[in-house]
Amino acid sequence: MLESVTYNQPSVSIDIPKEKKIVVMNLYLSNIAEEFIAMQVDMEIPLVISILKELGVYRGQMDNEKEVTLVNHRV
Repeated sequence: MLESVTYNQPSVSIDIPKEKKIVVMNLYLSNIAEEFIAMQVDMEIPLVISILKELGVYRGQMDNEKEVTLVNHRV
């Protein structure tokens, strides 16, 4: 599950060590936004999101305020 990820852009290929992926996951699970994680680990936002999706923890764009609003509208 935490093996190396390759991020391909035109003429760029970067191998991501599993330790860095774990850092990305831990930051995200600590409710740090993807943009700030990307800055902290020196990655592009789409790469951070790809890692989070691969690890099965990505929740998408919905934040807690939106979830509360949706729950209130369902009642």
